[in-house]
Amino acid sequence: MKTKEKIEEYLKEDIIGKLYENNLYLSEILPQEKEYDGVTRKIVEISNRILKQIEGKNKKDLIEYMEYVNIKQGIEAKHQFELGFKVAIQLILEGLA
Repeated sequence: MKTKEKIEEYLKEDIIGKLYENNLYLSEILPQEKEYDGVTRKIVEISNRILKQIEGKNKKDLIEYMEYVNIKQGIEAKHQFELGFKVAIQLILEGLA
């Protein structure tokens, strides 16, 4: 199912109920832009090249580093989402006042 179709499907459903039940998985909807696909392929290609060139402890250290970078980026993304959500709610509340 394409991203636009997934988003439209979510909008037809009870979003508040899904949020309450912790059953809303918007993170499953990935960007469909060519740039995103190209960057993703390039990351995999470079990662595979690097991992083939190193061995032993260096390889383990690199994998651990990559895991922590991913965790950090996830934390940052969550923070940005929460901040954006709070700003959106504040804008709505100010618009209703």
